[in-house]
Amino acid sequence: MTKENNHFSTREVEKTNTKLVDSKELMGKSNYLDIAHEGEVYRLRITKYRKLILTK
Repeated sequence: MTKENNHFSTREVEKTNTKLVDSKELMGKSNYLDIAHEGEVYRLRITKYRKLILTK
């Protein structure tokens, strides 16, 4: 993202404020994780090809 408006930060700021979380820590032994965001529930899952998919 660029600093085109005040709602987005510069790439430099993103790098310094980004927290890296290992997917194995996040998912545990499960293949999916439900995430609540803004009153909606999303599912983050690992596919059989080991890719991450986020669905509503």
